[in-house]
Amino acid sequence: MKFFVALLGVLAMAISADAGASMHNPFFCYATDTVRSMTNMGSVITSYEAIRRFNFTTVNPYMSTCTPSRFWYLGRYGSRLPHAPTLQSMIDFAESSIQDDIVRNYEAGRTTLCRQDFEMIRDFTLESDFGGIFRIENAGLLTESGIFALQNISRRYQEVFPEIFPQTYERSRFHFRHTGTPRTNVSIQAFATGLFGEVGAEGIVHEPIPEQDWFLRPFDFCPDFWEETADWDRQTRAFETGPEMLELIEQVNRKLGFNSQNELNFTQILTMWNWCRFKIAATFEASNSETGAHCPWCAPFSVAHHLLLEYYEDLSFFYASGYGVRNQRMLENLSCGLIQDLLNQMQSDNDGDTLARIFVSYSEEIQGMLVALGAFRDLWPIHQHNFAQQSGRHWLTSLISPFSANLAAVRYDCEDGDVDLRFFLNERPILVPGCDQQTGACKLSTIVDRFQRFISADCSTFFCSTN
Repeated sequence: MKFFVALLGVLAMAISADAGASMHNPFFCYATDTVRSMTNMGSVITSYEAIRRFNFTTVNPYMSTCTPSRFWYLGRYGSRLPHAPTLQSMIDFAESSIQDDIVRNYEAGRTTLCRQDFEMIRDFTLESDFGGIFRIENAGLLTESGIFALQNISRRYQEVFPEIFPQTYERSRFHFRHTGTPRTNVSIQAFATGLFGEVGAEGIVHEPIPEQDWFLRPFDFCPDFWEETADWDRQTRAFETGPEMLELIEQVNRKLGFNSQNELNFTQILTMWNWCRFKIAATFEASNSETGAHCPWCAPFSVAHHLLLEYYEDLSFFYASGYGVRNQRMLENLSCGLIQDLLNQMQSDNDGDTLARIFVSYSEEIQGMLVALGAFRDLWPIHQHNFAQQSGRHWLTSLISPFSANLAAVRYDCEDGDVDLRFFLNERPILVPGCDQQTGACKLSTIVDRFQRFISADCSTFFCSTN
């Protein structure tokens, strides 16, 4: 069995044999690229289907001879439009003189843009680009592609686990909960629609959302935790002003024909990248294309640039909600409610209990759960100075927490009375320390022993402690 944890490094190295900025090709033509490997390099702003394009799979129903009996799911919302501050900066950029400046630079022979890329930039308008949905009033809203992705995910799980997912909704058999934001509400409805159809999904009952949702939004309600993430800003700022990123800034300016008197700064270049990755992720599933919709603002970047910017984002999450958090115990405890719920679900032998518990939250919650499980931990931590050495890293947020990312656990009842658990990330089995490293199967007793401290804890207070 090929496991997802091993595939991460293989994919990353296949995409880039040497991730150094020196691999930059100044004559790379985005418009004629038939592979578009940058579509799966947007960090958490990456389409789920773009990842499946490189990692096409679904859960193997024959991976165990035991019977699946319980399902637990923590998902991220589907692809969305940028939040208001980011979207406004993108709109301001698009309405600035930069587009006209690039046209003049090209006509003066100062750029290395191919003709096709130049024409895409020249013809770009806010209204013509994907029907003009990138408007401030739509900030943060889920897109059609995001809905498609979630419906397809739930359908695939239903096909693999028909014993758990009948096509008719029963309140006593399914538990649904999301946060208070519209994007998680629409996402969980899309997931339910994939299972029960539009009419059936309208009848599902959601668990009420508390005012202080420490269960699905623990990061927001633990002020002590943010004192442990000081390295987040230090690492990302240091990388932003480091030699690799300075070289990227110089190369992008040179490609677009700007010189030292009028060069674009890092913020402007990052805004172009945001246009690129948000446009692709927001439209991928609905584009009917294996490489996604065109985005003119992908043209300034080579594949090497995407790898650098992806690493910049990976650093941010690694030190904010990953293995770079100084107090790992507190980070694990933030998942107290989720872990306790998971254990209660998997230990239940009551035939009348819920078959599936479905939660929709955010990328930080999924990353925090992966840390608690000990998955995707690299031998050496990523930091501001080892970009070139980390091309095959496991902590690759584009692959572990894209839009619609999902962490699922399935209980398998075996004929000998044993109970196995298997964990899946984005529909692929993952290896969890302490479990069978060949089959990926975890003994329920092993997981219970490992997380014993959560079983009887009062998670409403324990989640923000170092106990």
